[in-house]
Order: sequence, then structure tokens, then C-alpha cells
Amino acid sequence: MGLLDDLKKQADALKAQDTDKTESLRSTAVAVDHSLRRLFLYLNDLGKQLNVVQMPSPFVFDLSTVGRIDGLSIKDFFCDFRSKHFIDKDYYGEVQVGYRCWSDKVLTVKKGPDDMEKFRDVLWQSNVEHTSEQFRNERKVITHEVFKVKCDFRVQAKVDGDHESGKLKIVAKNVNGFSVDLFNLMATEMDDQGVEEFAKHFIGRPNHWLDLVKRSVLYPRPAAPAAPKPKTAPNYVVQKTPEPPPAEEKRGLLGSLKSIIKKD
Repeated sequence: MGLLDDLKKQADALKAQDTDKTESLRSTAVAVDHSLRRLFLYLNDLGKQLNVVQMPSPFVFDLSTVGRIDGLSIKDFFCDFRSKHFIDKDYYGEVQVGYRCWSDKVLTVKKGPDDMEKFRDVLWQSNVEHTSEQFRNERKVITHEVFKVKCDFRVQAKVDGDHESGKLKIVAKNVNGFSVDLFNLMATEMDDQGVEEFAKHFIGRPNHWLDLVKRSVLYPRPAAPAAPKPKTAPNYVVQKTPEPPPAEEKRGLLGSLKSIIKKD
């Protein structure tokens, strides 16, 4: 076999490997695409029904220094998706969904100079709509600030697909309180049941979503404890009692005299 034939054989082998890898990636991308498409179609249809019904939400939002806010309704549900180009084709890349937990109540909260900034930071961090007005005394010194807080809280989620690894990353905000939750699943695990359980979790219906997440192959599990080392029988060594050394003869004057007497 000549040099050219040998190089052609190596090139054909590499091309075959690249083709196999590309087909494997395409298969993974298709799994992500189908999962996100299924999720979008379900949530989009769900939102259309919720926007008509405007069902009550069981979620309770605990606003610092104000208390628990409940009695809210689901309003303005929306769902959208974005495409992602992978290899040589466009696939579903991410799904965004959200709605408002809303009531027509407006809370009036009065804060003194020491607490005004802290409370404002809480409202901004939680993305709570509000207005405020500061009051001053006759010396133009701010005495307090009155906040008007709307009971209108945005619940959101973003589901992002990794077409190379086949994983889904879900970031959910303000589901049953001011919080951010992160979930990781394989796209194949977000089947019809997974989509429905996530939807029920997202709007506060009884669900098994967290159990489903914990069963995922991506859920972190504690490392198994190391196997205990086998116990070995103690090896006892019998120590012999050493014989006492002979008494050392005193070499002083009295010792020398005794030595002389023995010799005589």
C-alpha cells in the first residue's frame, strides 16, 4: 500500500468518526428540541385558559417588616420560546414563562429614617412595584417615608436547553414566595408527566415536581460512606522480664578495703 492510499484510509476513518459524532449530537439536539417544544405547547395552551379563568393563587409572599401577603389571583399569563442554531439547523433553544400574582390591594407602609433605605432595597431586590413619598419637618429634615406597595408580584421561569449535553436548566423566580430555584434535568426526563408536574408546581397546584427532580440522574446525591476496614486480630508480644543487672561494687574507700580483705 502506497503513501497516498494509506492517507486516504486514515482520512476516511476520521470522516466516519466525525459523521458518527455529528449524528449523535443531532440525536441529542432533537431530544432537547422535542422536550422544549412539548413544554412550550403545554404552557402556552395553559396560559390561554388561565387568562380567561383568572383562578386564585395559593402562593403567599412574606414581605420583610410587613408580613404575609395572600389572597392573590393569577393574571397576564404568557409563554414564549427562542430558537437556537446548532450544527446546521434551528431548534427550540429556551422557553420563558411568567404571570402576575395580583390583587387590587395597595399596602401603605411608613418607615423612619433608619429603615427607609433598607426597606427600599427589599422592594427593589424582590422586584415589587411601589411608589414612595418622603416627609420633612419645619427644618427640612426628613422624618419618615411612606411607601405605597402594590400587591402585584411577578412569577417567572426560564428553561434553557443544552443541545450538546441533552440537559435542561430551569431557573424559577418567586414561586410561592420571594426566592430563586434552580432545577436540572435531562431533556428525556421532561416527558408529558414532567411537563404537567412542572406546570402544576409553577401555578401552585398539588404536584410531585420536586420528587421528579430528585429522581433525575442529575440530582446531587451524597457520596456513599467508605466501607469500614476489616479489623485485624491484635498481635500481642510477650515481653520477658529482664534479669536485674549485678549490683555494682562500690569503689570508694570502704569498697577498696573489702576487696583487699577478700583477696587475703
